[in-house]
Formats: sequence, structure tokens, C-alpha cells
Amino acid sequence: MAVKLIEIGYAALRCGDVEGAMRNFEQALHSMPDSPQPHLGLAIALLEQGSDSEASQELKAALEIDPDYAIAHAYLGIELLKLQEFEAAEEELEKAVRTAPTNLLVLVKFAEYYYRLGYFPRSIMILEQALKLPYCANEYVVGQARQLQAQARQKCRGMIVRETPDFRYWLCLASHLKGYRETAPAIPLAS
Repeated sequence: MAVKLIEIGYAALRCGDVEGAMRNFEQALHSMPDSPQPHLGLAIALLEQGSDSEASQELKAALEIDPDYAIAHAYLGIELLKLQEFEAAEEELEKAVRTAPTNLLVLVKFAEYYYRLGYFPRSIMILEQALKLPYCANEYVVGQARQLQAQARQKCRGMIVRETPDFRYWLCLASHLKGYRETAPAIPLAS
């Protein structure tokens, strides 16, 4: 029964019915409180609603139940990246890939990580390799992979770069400088 609720919840998400999906995932959660799958579904629905902090809590709840739940690690990695917690994000995504190296959804999230950082060629490479692997993902996940691959290829058009610069370094430096400017004493200007 609860597994069917989860399937119905994902179908509702694909149709754009976020409220219906959340109801199904919450019912599944009441039926299977010791399973990480309803927490993941609820987190994805919350992300669709724009409730990122609540989604992160659901992902962490799923990982408390199953610390090796690769998909939850992958989604949490992307959420940490959005918060500019680069090391933690990379750590979560690496855990996900180590745990499930052939899971297409995990590899899509790993490629998304590099895409969001501007590493478009690396994102394309990950997706090309992922789509060659034998996987048992549904059509929706395959579609996500192909869509992200097309977006990354579009971003690469006209690029002349041997090695993509490491934007994480510049983002970390910018966040440190921002903190420095907020705490630095004002310097009087000479008149």
C-alpha cells in the first residue's frame, strides 16, 4: 500500500500536482515511518514548492534512517551547493557516487553539481558515461539526463577552454572577502 502511495506521489509530481504528491508521500510516511523513501519523495515535492530548508530536513531524516541512501545524499549535496557550502556538497555527492556508482539519478545530480559550478564539459562527460551504463531508471530520469546534457552542450558552444577554471575557489574567495568587508573598520578618505 505505502509503495503504491509513493508511486502515485511521483506520478503526481510529474503531472505538476505538488499538493497531491505531498499528500501521498505523507500518507506513505505514516504507513512506513522506518523507510527513507517517503522522506525523499516529500523532500522532492518540497523542492518543487520552493521550501528548500524543509526539503533538507526531510533529506537528513531519510539519511538518519538509511545512512547509505545514495539518492538522498545526492539531493542533499545539491541543496548544500545552493547554500554555498562547497566542501559539504562535494562530500555528499561523492558519498552518493561511491554508494551507487551506476544509479542514473545519482549521476544526474553529480553532473548537475558541475553544471551549476560552470564545469559544463565535465558535466557532459559524466552524463555521456552515465547514459552508456546499464541502468534501470524510468523514462523521466533518462529525460532529465538528456535535458541536462543538452543544456550543458549549449553552454559549451563557443567556449575555448582547455581546462575549465575552478569556480569554487573564486566563490570561496568572494565569500571570504564579503565577510571581511562587513567586519573591516572604515578607512577615512584623505581630503
